[in-house]
Amino acid sequence: MTSWQPAEIAWDQAAGREAAPGISGSLRTGSELSAARFRLEPGATVPRHAHPNEEFGQVLSGSLELDVGGHVSVLRAGAGFLIPRDITHAARAGQEGCVLLECYAPPRDPFPPAGGQS
Repeated sequence: MTSWQPAEIAWDQAAGREAAPGISGSLRTGSELSAARFRLEPGATVPRHAHPNEEFGQVLSGSLELDVGGHVSVLRAGAGFLIPRDITHAARAGQEGCVLLECYAPPRDPFPPAGGQS
């Protein structure tokens, strides 16, 4: 039997990275799942994209307009979403901005490589 230690994530102390203009966050990756916390400035947009990972998201504060496969929803703090793999999606932060937790399976790094775009 292997020993397991809790893996606490102190998001406020994690080094931040830029995902897109007006969107910063940090990432933690396990063997089967990755988790990222993002801070979106008011009106910041997540460009339309798709990836081969399932994606779960939870709005922690503020609001987010989410377009998943052409279906648009406005999510507020406490609301979550689940996006199947390979489905095109995009988002825009509300007037007050948004703090968002996302998880991906299998793991995914949502940040562009240093010095380039993903």
